[in-house]
Amino acid sequence: MFKKLEVLKLASSFILLLVCSILNAQTDLQRDSYLFQPTVWKDSVNKTNPGSLTLKKGQILIQWLPIVNKIQLVQDHAVNWNDGAMVPAKGIQQYLRLGVQAQWKNVEIQIAPEMVSAQNQFVETMRDDMDKVIWRDYYRWYNNIELPEQMGYTPYQKIGPGQSFLKYHFKNISLAVGTESKWWGPSQRNALILSNSARGFAHISFKTEKPIDTKIGKWGFEFLTGWLENGGWAPPVDYKTLNGNRLYIIKNNEQRVFSGFNISYQPKWTKNLTLGVEQGFVQYKGRMQNVASYFPVKNIISRYPKFDVFNQPITLTAFYVNYEMPAAKTVLYGEFGWNLNQTSFRNWLLQPDKGYASTWGIKKIIPTQKSFYFELLAEITQTQLLTRAEQFTAAAPPSWYLGQDVRQGYTQDGKLLGAGVGPGGSGQLMELNWRRGNNRIGMAFERRVHNNDFYEYAFTNSGEFWRYYVDFTSTLKIDWQYKKWQFGPRISSANTNNYYWNFFQVKKTTFFTGVDIHQWTGQFTLQYKL
Repeated sequence: MFKKLEVLKLASSFILLLVCSILNAQTDLQRDSYLFQPTVWKDSVNKTNPGSLTLKKGQILIQWLPIVNKIQLVQDHAVNWNDGAMVPAKGIQQYLRLGVQAQWKNVEIQIAPEMVSAQNQFVETMRDDMDKVIWRDYYRWYNNIELPEQMGYTPYQKIGPGQSFLKYHFKNISLAVGTESKWWGPSQRNALILSNSARGFAHISFKTEKPIDTKIGKWGFEFLTGWLENGGWAPPVDYKTLNGNRLYIIKNNEQRVFSGFNISYQPKWTKNLTLGVEQGFVQYKGRMQNVASYFPVKNIISRYPKFDVFNQPITLTAFYVNYEMPAAKTVLYGEFGWNLNQTSFRNWLLQPDKGYASTWGIKKIIPTQKSFYFELLAEITQTQLLTRAEQFTAAAPPSWYLGQDVRQGYTQDGKLLGAGVGPGGSGQLMELNWRRGNNRIGMAFERRVHNNDFYEYAFTNSGEFWRYYVDFTSTLKIDWQYKKWQFGPRISSANTNNYYWNFFQVKKTTFFTGVDIHQWTGQFTLQYKL
């Protein structure tokens, strides 16, 4: 009798999760969607790697990496991010990764190429008959960033080095050359400075593999310099003109350099608290004046010469905090920063909301008396401009990730290096998971607002407050491990309101019907450990 009751309780819990799927949101946590390949480095003193298939040849350890194959189907338009080498594409898309890792003394090498193939079917964007003034305002933003809704209009195929690197270890520090993805800060969905929204780029990294103990606490750091790629992707309807002038300005295909740092500190007196500072800097290679220009530490708050167009890089600085409460099985975290190329330290003190963006979140474990437990995550993000002076500036918009002079913006091959909500965006998510060991069944709910900076500039003066471009999505996600196999199906229901700020104007009335789109998207990930 009691066993039947327990079965009924479990069944009712699972049914409740399924019922929740009618709600509208979607997410993939920091490492869910892209499936990072963690380093399998073993200290050279330890010549064995228990529990793995390792071939030992003298002092060389060789290990195959798990094979990862992911299939994705998008009905209408992409609504997800944090998917690395994958692209925003309609139709069927496949991601494949395989590789090998080897270690010899203090040297580690990992070769893990990635292949992406997508149907890349045609996607409707902003309507061609939208007023030309609106198109002018649209290109105020998208002339200063390379962030296409669609990457070309033919099937997409690309093979890249992926999660590959060559690394030298010395005690707790490593020096590496590679193309593997990076994620900085505690944010789980929208990291402000570096995330896996874009695929990895070629870089040199100097970092701590483990925190360094000192008398005042533990320190960790990473200093990074790399080379970004330009995709050359044009935004929609790039032929529009106004008063005889073409609205879209073609971007120069110049090599861009990324440099940045991430420093974390865990005080000796508050071991559950971690504080950090991080920075991302992007400039054209031809404007890096000397070797010192590549050093990945810039002034956190400084005024660049206003009329010196050759000294207008993108500089984003953020601070973060992560506080663990073991007794409550809860973690509170936050990441907040400023885009302050055009201000001074004094102005920052007087108006700290200028150029501000943030992500705040909570993670909590809810234990049970059984062999399973529940996991809760909630996170809110905003990159929208908060001051009227910024929203309605006559110059190029000062939105996060835009580059007034570095006009590909803060991107890698057409995708953002930072938060996936993008310039002027905001997002709220909640996720609840049932977990037992490596197995998980969960529901995620998310709301995303697209580029409210553009909306405020283009539509508020006309009183068209109903034009918000918003996604509401929900995802049922399962991760299940069976021996060497791991299965990861995802199914999402997505409602988009006022797609690309469009509406159907059929008669003169106060309210108009928006271009609302409902679609289903699906993913199936299969991993096999060799």
